Amino acid sequence: MNLLVITTILAAFNVSMAFSQRWFQKKREMCLSGDGSSYRGYVSQSQHGRRCLNWNWFTNRWGDSAGIGDHNYCRNPDHNLRPWCRVRKGGIYVREFCNIPTCFTPTIKSPVAEDTELTCGEKSERKMHKIVGGLYAHTESHPWVAALFHQRYGFLCGGSLIAPCWVLTAAHCFADGKETKLQHLSVYLGKNAINETDADREQRFKVEKLIIHQKYNESNFDNDIALLRIKSGNEGCAVKSATVRTVCLPPAHTQLPAEFQCSIAGFGRESYEAWHYSQYLKQAKVRLLSQTDCKRESYYGDRITKNMMCAGSPSWSTDACKGDSGGPLVCDMSGRSFLFGVVSWGDGCAKKNKPGVYTRVTNYNKWIAAKTGLSKYTEGLMYPTK
Repeated sequence: MNLLVITTILAAFNVSMAFSQRWFQKKREMCLSGDGSSYRGYVSQSQHGRRCLNWNWFTNRWGDSAGIGDHNYCRNPDHNLRPWCRVRKGGIYVREFCNIPTCFTPTIKSPVAEDTELTCGEKSERKMHKIVGGLYAHTESHPWVAALFHQRYGFLCGGSLIAPCWVLTAAHCFADGKETKLQHLSVYLGKNAINETDADREQRFKVEKLIIHQKYNESNFDNDIALLRIKSGNEGCAVKSATVRTVCLPPAHTQLPAEFQCSIAGFGRESYEAWHYSQYLKQAKVRLLSQTDCKRESYYGDRITKNMMCAGSPSWSTDACKGDSGGPLVCDMSGRSFLFGVVSWGDGCAKKNKPGVYTRVTNYNKWIAAKTGLSKYTEGLMYPTK
């Protein structure tokens, strides 16, 4: 066989292989592979039989590459557990998963290990989408973020899940203090949008107990910290899932150096002048400031107490804002996320020389332990897997 014949055969083989790869890729787009983010099939009803709504009726924050557009086919633009769509249920729009046929792939069984590790501060996903002044964040990136709602006033504050039954937040979120009617409060975990319901990802709770720090000073926000004991309708607590996890509490009196980068997350306003809270969960990077800098006269002077810490961005372009109150200031170390601050107060939002002020969580380890009865809360507690 001469060289020309061999070359011709190899070229034909390569063309055939390329065609086969494209065919198999196209085939895989019509069935469920992995989380289904590459699915481009034509299923257009939810797993409960409800008709999917056209994607163009809603804001597209994922881009054209996500496969959404002028159609109502199930898609997974946010790398959720599997493809989903919005449907109309009881006069409101909700998200529901879709039943997509699974692609056939040979599997190799491997030993299954029990989840025996302490899992606080671990994220199941880190993908984010940029916007001005911060990022839209997947709930999986901040699975400890809690959203507090009031029966009469709607969205109230943020918070952080520190143990399956306990949420840490800010004392100033409760205008009525100890007189707050608990039956008016509810807490959501795993919520990605404050005006949408995603029953497959969210967990809802009643508030069984509200504990406001006994030395909270509403005039200067000193000791601006509070605890919520939560319970579900079946008297249970939070169940671990991809969108619901605990955050770690750092050891008492741990201090990080100035300029250390941390993150904040919440549904707060996107600017001081904004009328509404952010529809979707947002996150931003901030850097810690030294106590000396924060107490400068051009910053906050003697308004800063030992129970407070400051953080901002070098360009003063990102910051916590109204509605982020009670939410987390989280710093990552050794692959885990630690709750160092609770969003407390500030002069405006992203205002020059006016960084965000946070309750210094490491000053309250003993208080948290005494009020919750948790002995090893700084490492995170094990709880049922969803």
